[in-house]
Amino acid sequence: MAQGSSNVERAVDVMLALGDAGPDGMSLRELCQKVGANKPAVHRTLVALLQRGFCEHAGKHGHYRLGPAIQLLAKRHDRLEHLVSHLRPGATEFARRTGFTVYMMARSGLDAVCTEIISRISRQHFSLEIGGRIPLGIAAGSLAILSTLPKKTQDEILAANAHRYANYPAVHEVDVDVIRDALEDAMRRGFAVNMGYYIPGLGGLGLPIRREPGGIADLAVSFNAPVEMMTERWMTEIIDELRECLAIQTE
Repeated sequence: MAQGSSNVERAVDVMLALGDAGPDGMSLRELCQKVGANKPAVHRTLVALLQRGFCEHAGKHGHYRLGPAIQLLAKRHDRLEHLVSHLRPGATEFARRTGFTVYMMARSGLDAVCTEIISRISRQHFSLEIGGRIPLGIAAGSLAILSTLPKKTQDEILAANAHRYANYPAVHEVDVDVIRDALEDAMRRGFAVNMGYYIPGLGGLGLPIRREPGGIADLAVSFNAPVEMMTERWMTEIIDELRECLAIQTE
């Protein structure tokens, strides 16, 4: 049983690593370093994934990348895509009014995944790319999602991600206690605040999109803003404007 669990975890780690690698893929040696496993074990995992279409040989010799089965499986998860499509007009209007780049973050296990980026500025370097993953609790969008989950689930996620918080690139020291304080603040406010922990001079706000009033959120809408702008009054007003924009398409 333990061996089976280990194999499943390794397969997931390999697919996540290939997802980060992009179309050029990764070599077997690089994958071994990334997932922390030996070559025979990773090679067996790759063979199984190749047989089922979850990975494929990349153009570069000896490299692997995600396969078409990933896209086909993702298309079946139309509930999330429907929600993103539903929110897109309002998020676009908010980006138009404010000039801020808007991110939509969705929960994925212990992580949040960027599902959408809306920006008025072309060729901008974004803080996160579509498909990028961060631990739940890092930055405003994922923190907003975490703030809506049951207390027991929150505690389990914080414990599981504690070492990842400590190792995540930041301009200020971030650990599980910092995340817990920010989580409590988000629960009190109804939206999450990042006061410039990860990018110099740049903070962010995240609004959870709940399934129902008082319920949990699978997705959050967030944006970055200069820390110097983020007074209490400004944050309240800009979140109200975001709520107003997101309601446009439902009126």
